[in-house]
Amino acid sequence: MTWLQENWIIALVGLVVAVVLLWWRFGRARPTGPALPTAEPPKPAKPLEPVKPEIVAAEAARFKPIEPRPRPVPPPVAEPAVEAAAIPAEPTVPPPPAPAPTAAKADNLQLLKGVGPKLGALLNGLGITRFQQIADWTDADVARIDAQLGAFQGRIARDNLIDQASYLARGDKAGFEAKYGALSGEP
Repeated sequence: MTWLQENWIIALVGLVVAVVLLWWRFGRARPTGPALPTAEPPKPAKPLEPVKPEIVAAEAARFKPIEPRPRPVPPPVAEPAVEAAAIPAEPTVPPPPAPAPTAAKADNLQLLKGVGPKLGALLNGLGITRFQQIADWTDADVARIDAQLGAFQGRIARDNLIDQASYLARGDKAGFEAKYGALSGEP
């Protein structure tokens, strides 16, 4: 007994360890719910016929990529017919050749706060490449485009993209930075 009085802490720790081990071995809760029935695979009709697996339909894709619509081509404008008698007989000089139409350089839409690489690529795929296009959007345009943004729906209104684009379209870098913070690059 003197050993127990001198080493009572060791004895108490040993007793706790023994109780925990006994509980773990015998007293753990066992599943009490009903046992799930296990279905046996169907047996083939002929002994050497392979079992055909059950075909499970695949889940449909969550988002379909939006393909850009082709831009409508305006119909050619017919020139009014002119009577031959009304035209004086002067030598005609051909007009100078018209300059070839140049594609407007696309703006970096990622300068808009809230537009990252994925949303920028999605907007470019919809034919939206300039700040001025976004600045000119009407409520009908916003509703039409927002429906095509998939996971980014609501970003136009939430991030004030039209207001941001109007600053950048008119080149008001100071106004943009005063309202929305510093630009990460040059427009």
